[in-house]
Amino acid sequence: MAVDQAGNPMNNAIIRSSVITESSRVDRLKEGQAQQEVGNQCTELEYNVFSQNSSAQVELYADGPCTNLGISRQILNISFQKCDCPIGLKPIPSTIECKCDCDPVLQQEYQITNCSEENRTIKLESNNNIWIGVTNTTNGTGYVVSNCTFDYCVLKPVNISLSNPDEQCAYNRSGVLCGECEPGLSLVLGTSRCELCSNTYLLLLLPFSLAGIVLVAFILVFNITVATGTIHGLIFYTNILAVNQSIFIPFRNALTVFISWVNLDLGIETCFYDGMTSQVKVLLQLLFPTYLFLLMFLIIILSKYFDFFAKLLSNRNPVAALGTLVLLSYSKLLRFIIAALQYRVLDYPDGSTNELDFPSKSSDIVWLYDGNVQYFTSDHIPRFVFAAIILTGGVLFTVVLFFGQWFSRCSKWKLMKWTTNVKYIGFMDAYHAPFTPKHRYWVGLLLLALIAHILVAAMALDTSLPILSCGILSVGLISWKLLNNPLYKNKFCDSLETLYLLNVALIAFGTFYVKDTKSSQSALSITSMALSFIIFVITLCYHFYQFVLKKSNTWLKIEDTIRNLRAGAADMRLLQANNGRQMYQLVADENDDDKLLEAEYHEQRNLVDPPYTDGVMEEADSDRYITPPIIRPATRPDQLREPALDVLAPLTTEDYRPAPPPPQVKCPTVVTHTEIGPIHRS
Repeated sequence: MAVDQAGNPMNNAIIRSSVITESSRVDRLKEGQAQQEVGNQCTELEYNVFSQNSSAQVELYADGPCTNLGISRQILNISFQKCDCPIGLKPIPSTIECKCDCDPVLQQEYQITNCSEENRTIKLESNNNIWIGVTNTTNGTGYVVSNCTFDYCVLKPVNISLSNPDEQCAYNRSGVLCGECEPGLSLVLGTSRCELCSNTYLLLLLPFSLAGIVLVAFILVFNITVATGTIHGLIFYTNILAVNQSIFIPFRNALTVFISWVNLDLGIETCFYDGMTSQVKVLLQLLFPTYLFLLMFLIIILSKYFDFFAKLLSNRNPVAALGTLVLLSYSKLLRFIIAALQYRVLDYPDGSTNELDFPSKSSDIVWLYDGNVQYFTSDHIPRFVFAAIILTGGVLFTVVLFFGQWFSRCSKWKLMKWTTNVKYIGFMDAYHAPFTPKHRYWVGLLLLALIAHILVAAMALDTSLPILSCGILSVGLISWKLLNNPLYKNKFCDSLETLYLLNVALIAFGTFYVKDTKSSQSALSITSMALSFIIFVITLCYHFYQFVLKKSNTWLKIEDTIRNLRAGAADMRLLQANNGRQMYQLVADENDDDKLLEAEYHEQRNLVDPPYTDGVMEEADSDRYITPPIIRPATRPDQLREPALDVLAPLTTEDYRPAPPPPQVKCPTVVTHTEIGPIHRS
């Protein structure tokens, strides 16, 4: 409000202003603000001062006779503040006003173009799979950017405030890269969720223990082992789906539980104990395989030292069952190695030496599964050590399995003497048994293909490369099988594995074609898993018939009944054929020649029940041919020898026990009648 020198209000006045400058300074007002008119009411005046210094002085006075003399002059001292923007925003180039927009780095490298200075938020679009966090840098407070880990982040688009970066975390997660749970919550098995759990869930150890016993018994009873060769394709298929679970299994149902069980995973979501973290969850992957190995070692030891336990196993081979469990656990152990060794480098766009804005975190290299854990520190070293040990054993196992058939030829070398070890030969026999001698490397080749795919999936930044890798590997393996046919001794095993490999190619190329259509992808996944389940059921029926039903006492009685019926039918056909012949009546008395009667008996006996022979029977007598038993069932572990497992050395007659002699039959007197009439003695 304009007043005169006596303090009386004036109708209006012209207020002039200027910036007091020194000779070394260049300060000015915004154009149009040097002269402003005010009335007799309080009027708000706006001044924009431009200066290269942190402070300036503005001179104000009324336009009149006194101008800038005496009390008509007023000096304003101005202190300038830096034009600061919220984290993730930068001042726009302007010499007049302080306004903020998205950081140019976010705009160029991460395609973030929608930032709000008023709400202090950044909008993450659907094509931005990134996580942004707050950092303390040498240049002040800044931000850090990284690709979001797994499914830890919320679905895009979403507006987030960098003052609370946990807004971008899904499933009640928090922290760097959303790697931990919110306070008071625990990580859940079978998912990335964090929920409120209790220690009561530790009782799940009881059903888990029973499940291990049931699995071992199932493998032994049905003889579903690597020695039969019927499960290699199934294991490869389920391993591929487990590695690409987020791609090929977008939902959970009974079929996904089946896939998880084959991979020795839980397959359902459940708490385990209060306070479980990612560090413990990764280590728990070793618990169930270790338990299964201990069970099998216990069975092998008991069958070796106790005859009654060996009789209980009958002709089942526990060493082959152990080899099966190793193959089933291979993918799970390999995924543990990858999980324990993976890391993530955080990106600081300003290039500063950085320190994360979380307690005791001072590195830009963090563990992938939990960004709050620095890589190769006290929290990470135990997992690193376990992974290194398992990795060493896995490499040796894979190399021996792939080159085993060639190692056995070098047993004369001093360095390769270990290949003559009886335990090594017995263990490798289980893997080599189903294959022809030239192709005993096949299981090792499947493992190498799986390793190659897992490495591609671990290093790929998008889903296209892992999908194509699955398809190319499956087509390559099928082509190799066709070029080197036959690989298996049993054509049934060869056909089963080819079907599984075709199924991998189906789901891989099909997913790549319809990956942007969720409904089509779900239908494709259901179809693929259903086909594999049907093939597994057919395999299970085959094993039940071959190794359970045929060896049961009931089935043996049924076979004896059928054999007796066939023998009776053969006797009937023989009698019908003899009705057209002219037979003589033989009447025995004390003067008959015994040798003649004995020869006649043997002639009739040979017609009804031909003796055992190694030659080829005539077609008319083939239905009465009986193959004698040549192997007596073993009663001790050292007698457990199956022809299917003897692949490194051919079988000889010395490997079998002689068959028991046939029972002695008392010869009856043969009397036949004819129409000629009785023959009288002379």
